[in-house]
Amino acid sequence: MKIDDIKRTVNDFKQGAINAIKAEFDGIELHAANGYLLQQFFSKNSNNRTDQYGGNPEDRARILFEILDEIKTVVDLKKVGVRLNPSLDGIMGISVDDETIETYTYIVNKLNEYDLAYIHLIEPFTDVSNNKYAIQEVTKYFRKIYNGTIIINRGFNKDTATKVLEDGDADLVSFGAPFIANPDLVERYKKDAPLNLPNKETFYTPGKEGYIDYPTLN
Repeated sequence: MKIDDIKRTVNDFKQGAINAIKAEFDGIELHAANGYLLQQFFSKNSNNRTDQYGGNPEDRARILFEILDEIKTVVDLKKVGVRLNPSLDGIMGISVDDETIETYTYIVNKLNEYDLAYIHLIEPFTDVSNNKYAIQEVTKYFRKIYNGTIIINRGFNKDTATKVLEDGDADLVSFGAPFIANPDLVERYKKDAPLNLPNKETFYTPGKEGYIDYPTLN
């Protein structure tokens, strides 16, 4: 990306925020995870720039804070969250390296300067126990750094979600696939009712099958 491309992209995020609030969304989340563009900037293995957007953790993270600085001119940051995946390793073109922890520590520390709704962290997608640079318990690590609300995600069930909340490592737990398969997930958890299993073959496919045809409790 040329500098003009980056500036245009920053403005696109700003316009996207304007559009979302105009469409009466409650808030927006910047997706800086899962190998998408912002995480590509953060990662040393995918960002080999030598200008002000690469070369060290502060510069690789610059685009995120330029986006937030633009968004806050048009949307209350109390309606904005940021999603991060610090221990994404070996997939989606991203690897955890000797500067990853330093980079995300810098990012999360600096996010304390922004009055966000929350940060949304993701536990590792893969086993990172053999990577000496990886953070194996993401929420425990960043709970010590971030002063605001933390949402955690990645394969939680009722019991593991309850534990992470009781331990104080996160303030909220988000669910993806369980909510797809169980539109009444909260009610099922309240009643300890069995869950529908999600059909992964219908993920990211068109039509209602696998999205709005799962049964609710009688």
